[in-house]
Amino acid sequence: MSDLLKDLYTPRVLEKIATTFSKEIKGISAEDWIRRFKRKDWNQLELKQRIRRIAEVLAEELPISFPKAVPILLRITDRIDPLFEGKEVFLTIFLGDVVELKGMDHPEEAMVATERITRLISCEFSIRPFLIRHPDLTWKQMLNWSLHENPAVRRLASEGSRPRLPWGMGVPGLKNDPGKTLPILENLKDDSDEVVRRSVANHLNDISKDHPELVLDIAERWIGFSEERDALLKHALRGLLKGGNKRALSIFGFKDRINAEVRNFRIEPKTVRIGSDLRFGFDAVSKEKIPRLFRIEYKIEYAKVSGKTSIKVFQIDERTFLPGESVRYDKKQSFKQMTTRVHVPGKHRIEVHINGNPKAAIEFRVVE
Repeated sequence: MSDLLKDLYTPRVLEKIATTFSKEIKGISAEDWIRRFKRKDWNQLELKQRIRRIAEVLAEELPISFPKAVPILLRITDRIDPLFEGKEVFLTIFLGDVVELKGMDHPEEAMVATERITRLISCEFSIRPFLIRHPDLTWKQMLNWSLHENPAVRRLASEGSRPRLPWGMGVPGLKNDPGKTLPILENLKDDSDEVVRRSVANHLNDISKDHPELVLDIAERWIGFSEERDALLKHALRGLLKGGNKRALSIFGFKDRINAEVRNFRIEPKTVRIGSDLRFGFDAVSKEKIPRLFRIEYKIEYAKVSGKTSIKVFQIDERTFLPGESVRYDKKQSFKQMTTRVHVPGKHRIEVHINGNPKAAIEFRVVE
């Protein structure tokens, strides 16, 4: 079975899509739809190009007038909805692309279509061109959606307006001034749906990369009201926590000037072959006179092809240490090649941090 995402559009999937089109748009058989999807270049198309192709083919056969096309598009959505479940639901994302392709000059009708389609598959990508082209109407709609009864629609309000949405079109000015999104996040911070709250956390994490003090101000206002909200904030501030931001650590009870030591820090081997593992261990020791909350992490400074380095932070533990308590940690770090992390030979460094402060470090080499 192929590991390529684009190959999730299997013959069976394409047949299900084509059959729903045929039931609502008469005179075109499922086989004809599939031929038009594939044409001669289907094998060369990547995932997003395949999504766009299906959207374009459907858009060509819908009425030219988008208001007249909306009822047909929504009936197709209703037919597709029960046919896809689990990860396959993602393959229906072309429906949002159709709204983007045909509805840009009819934003009110596009909002109606988006509200229905996003209950099946998130329209977080297709809503962003409307934020650019019709900002006043769309921002007002996003705020209204943050109060919607359906959690998928509420999530769209947060996810679709993220300043740094992965794969998403950039919205000019949003990274510099995220003020328009803050009322949306206020409405959703205690949402009953965990997926919605996770979107709020990711949204705040986006903002923290450009406006850390703003997010820290929000966190200090929100903290301590419920376990769910505190968990949201812990995820939202993950970047600042890993960066050792003292204010972020303090919000969660991690004292900056902690009296602690790392003892018996050892690694094995000191020369790591790409494809193998680095094993290491140490004792974390509290020298405080009262119980203290410790956040224990290790940071690896990786060599890069450019000659520069990059640092990756890995959390080990969060726990309260009693006075004089010592806890042993033994860990393993893989140096297998991954698409998300390419290892190169050279000098590396591993550090152990407690509450954002470096306590011990060892250099090692990575070889082919």
